[in-house]
Amino acid sequence: MSAILTVFRKEMRDHLRDRRSILVAMIYPLMGPLLLWLMFSFVGGSMRVKEGSPLVVPVVHAESAPDLIRYLESQGATMQPMPEDVRGFVSGGWVPFALVLPERPTPGDQAPFAVRLIANPSRFDSIVATGRVIEHLNEYQRETLRGRLSAAGLPTEILNVLTISQENIGRAAGPAVILLTMIPPFLIFTLFTGGVHVALDSTIGERERGSFEALMMNPVTRNQVLTGKLGATIVFTLLAVAVQAVAFWVMLNSVPSESLGLVTPPGALRLALVVSVCLPLVFLATATQLLISAVTRSMKEAQTYLGLLPLVPGLAGMVLALSPVTAQPLLAAIPTFGQTLLMGQLVRSELVSPVFIAITAVATLATTAALLYLAFRLYEREEILFPQ
Repeated sequence: MSAILTVFRKEMRDHLRDRRSILVAMIYPLMGPLLLWLMFSFVGGSMRVKEGSPLVVPVVHAESAPDLIRYLESQGATMQPMPEDVRGFVSGGWVPFALVLPERPTPGDQAPFAVRLIANPSRFDSIVATGRVIEHLNEYQRETLRGRLSAAGLPTEILNVLTISQENIGRAAGPAVILLTMIPPFLIFTLFTGGVHVALDSTIGERERGSFEALMMNPVTRNQVLTGKLGATIVFTLLAVAVQAVAFWVMLNSVPSESLGLVTPPGALRLALVVSVCLPLVFLATATQLLISAVTRSMKEAQTYLGLLPLVPGLAGMVLALSPVTAQPLLAAIPTFGQTLLMGQLVRSELVSPVFIAITAVATLATTAALLYLAFRLYEREEILFPQ
């Protein structure tokens, strides 16, 4: 044990001296929270309607429906006359939408009035403005129908078929759900990159410099040396995860209120649960890095493999963010996939089964043990000291 601690202190001291590398390594965990903060703030701000904000209605042939125009203006809307070829203005983003009325009024007061709405759903401002004008049009239609029923001596209640009440029990809705489920992929990406510089430099880096052979001349076994190096890698990985978890908490508590449907952001306790679920992946990531450093011949080759490694669990997280699935024991037993699934449930404030958490942890730790056993066996080879 003393030999392992000696190697561990040596690695910690060596890497703590390189402050620039540590600073750069801690910047990467901040990229995910910063990106989500920008999306919550700017995208959420563009989709959020401020109370009393004016609604500009680009309209074609406004003179054909004076009653409708008067109603929209009574609701605070401002009419913007547009030419007949208004599609180019909408597709180019000059106006968020266009309300096209018939060129001539429909004969008869009781005949349906054809209204065409040209929108561009690829733009957030178009989605918001179109929703507001559709709401006004529907309300105008309801009021007009009530007036006609009253004029005919009929009860206006015949328009109401259902009385609908909606109760929202989730803490997020709409785009906020998708953004919250992006937290697990960012965490997993940090798990596989937070300590990779330590893992590479302390193993394959020492092999290339020739210092690994000198280290083996001391009265220590290779397993003790690798265990000490593995401990230093785990510490730096945990440090990166902690920095990102704190950054996510700060981000979620600094975005605008109810931005993108975020009613109540996940609290510190729930984020702590998210981090605790992914803790077994810390050992899996470091074991994988140790194994890759054992089978590769150079630092460049190892960096290539380890650069691609985080993409595998990260892509699974992206898929789950857009198409969430129900947690099942078989899915929970898949390392990284099971953690992503459970972390997604936690950030959405859903109930998580402790049994599934246990299955995920046991399966991940078992896989980690197998990878460590294979890596330690590979480092027992004599050719590991003489890279070619």
